[in-house]
Amino acid sequence: MNRILVSLCLIMTFVVSAHAQTSSGAVTQRILLEAKLSSDGPIIRDGLEWRIFPFNPQNSEAIEELAYATGGSKAFNIEPGDYIVHAAYGHVGVVKKISIGNEAIREEINLNAGGLKLLATATGNVRIPKRMLKFNVYEQDILEDGSRKLIARNIKAGDVTTLPVGTYHIVSTFGKLNATVRADLRVQPGKLTEANLEHRAAMITFRLVRSLGGDAVADTAWSILTDGGEVIKESNSTFPSMVLSEGSYTAIAKHDDKIYSEDFQVRSGFNKDVEVLTPN
Repeated sequence: MNRILVSLCLIMTFVVSAHAQTSSGAVTQRILLEAKLSSDGPIIRDGLEWRIFPFNPQNSEAIEELAYATGGSKAFNIEPGDYIVHAAYGHVGVVKKISIGNEAIREEINLNAGGLKLLATATGNVRIPKRMLKFNVYEQDILEDGSRKLIARNIKAGDVTTLPVGTYHIVSTFGKLNATVRADLRVQPGKLTEANLEHRAAMITFRLVRSLGGDAVADTAWSILTDGGEVIKESNSTFPSMVLSEGSYTAIAKHDDKIYSEDFQVRSGFNKDVEVLTPN
């Protein structure tokens, strides 16, 4: 007798969970939403955002959000009808129209996406501190004005970024000036694309000195010029440090209304001090 009662309770529990009523008395059905990066991949367990909207093709701008949840797979109790489900994961967003009838349903959404993990080193496999690196991800196609659409900004080295399947233009910046490197990378469904980009640059520190190897002269203003005469950095620091791309430059130091200059070369992977000497 006890076994029969337990079985009846289990059956009633399932019926209530799959077929419920709202406070207004309307009948609802259970819908389970799941997402994968690819059709043959595992179900995503965390990091998803789910939104459900009523389907209203006549006035899509006035649609109000009915439900919102975060995490992995999620279940909702919703009245029968047509709805729009939006699943977001990283930089991926997928919209799917669903119809809820008189039975509980399970909907699986294929995000058709993959991961991108980016790192960078200087020439000779010299490690670059992660805090000095950033990556921007752009669409591969070039717009009419010559630019590209930005997809993801300031990605940290080593982080995994989820993107829709496709080819992307990657810009890696070492420091804050002209040390950049570019690459086109392909994101594949359900896979992690890893890339290590090589920078041809170095860290340069500047000092105005009265003798070689001497102390830096305080209250010095600096301008760093390319070999074409373009000013790429100005600083009022006594001994500024900056990352510069490989090439030829001129350092100009101003102290007590006097101007001093020094031409110098940047070799990739070779950090160094550039001393500008004041006349005796």
